[in-house]
Amino acid sequence: MDSVKVKKLMPFLAAILVMNVGFPVGALAESLDDLNEKEAQTEQVGESLSKDINTALNDVNKKYAEIEKLKVDISKAEETIKNSEAEITITEQSIERRKEVVGNRMKDIQLSGEHRTWQVLLDAENISDFFNKAFAMTTLQNAEQDKIESLSKDKEKLKDLQETVKSKQEELQTNEAKLQEEASSMDAQVASLKEQLADNESALQLIASQKQTEEKRISDEKKAAAAQKQAAAQEAQRKANEAASSSTSSESSSSSDSSSSSSSSSEEQPVVTPPSEPSEEHPNPGGGDTGGGNVLYVQSTAYSWREAGSGYITATGIDLRSNSNVIAVDPSVIPLGSFVEVEGYGFAVAGDTGGAINGHIIDVHFPTVDQCINWGRRNNVKVTIQ
Repeated sequence: MDSVKVKKLMPFLAAILVMNVGFPVGALAESLDDLNEKEAQTEQVGESLSKDINTALNDVNKKYAEIEKLKVDISKAEETIKNSEAEITITEQSIERRKEVVGNRMKDIQLSGEHRTWQVLLDAENISDFFNKAFAMTTLQNAEQDKIESLSKDKEKLKDLQETVKSKQEELQTNEAKLQEEASSMDAQVASLKEQLADNESALQLIASQKQTEEKRISDEKKAAAAQKQAAAQEAQRKANEAASSSTSSESSSSSDSSSSSSSSSEEQPVVTPPSEPSEEHPNPGGGDTGGGNVLYVQSTAYSWREAGSGYITATGIDLRSNSNVIAVDPSVIPLGSFVEVEGYGFAVAGDTGGAINGHIIDVHFPTVDQCINWGRRNNVKVTIQ
């Protein structure tokens, strides 16, 4: 009957192994790390582009400010040119008038000559009048000379003014064209940087979408793994319950058949005495072969995941909330993952450990604290490792 138990419990053991096999989510997480790194690099590029755009915009603004200042200068220059042209016109008119006056004077001098000048002096009434007329004549001559010199200077001034106006116009036009060209070039640079920034933002959006997809995939796989693990645990619990029920039914049927057979043929069949179990005074701490597995006699306590400070996930990853039939063992005595039968408790999985579980001590799990109290501490509890 022990071999039948082992065959029936094989699915349960397989389920336990499935529960303890991890899913390769690490490989998926690595892909997410790559996306995070790529996102960080793209954000860094975006920040660099933003700085470049700000710098370029500042340069463009400076150039446009220079252009505006130059336009003001051009406006002032044009005003100066306008005033200068007006002054040139007045100067030209003045020159023409003075040319006419000087010309007439020179003509008069040519016609009358020195005789008229001396005649004026000889007609003086007295010496004082003579000197006055001489002084007046000298003053008139000097004035004529000044007019001639002034006319010459005005001509030079007009020439210089015209050259200045022409030079100023050429300089302003050259500077304006140069600044306009530089500003246009900077505008193109800013447009290019903005385009790169837009591409960078699109890349960030794509990475964010990829990250969201990858995170959802990882989350779904983790949920699937948890669901599979829970399903495996539930299936293992069901198999264990079925195996325990089948074992109890088989033992009851076998006992009934044996009793009937013994009753009907008690006169023909000799009485067979079953082998005696070790007594409490002589336990079998080292274990022994009873035909179905290794037998140990241990001390037993009880625990529950509902106790304060306790967790519900065992050392091997079993969820005690859905898989209650678990015992804590010393792995050097009872290997973790072993399927065992505990006297007075039933079938269980050696799926947990504990700081106080050393040597031939086990801690059986119950879903409630009251059951733990009822179990208490027991000595010489028989444990059969299947």
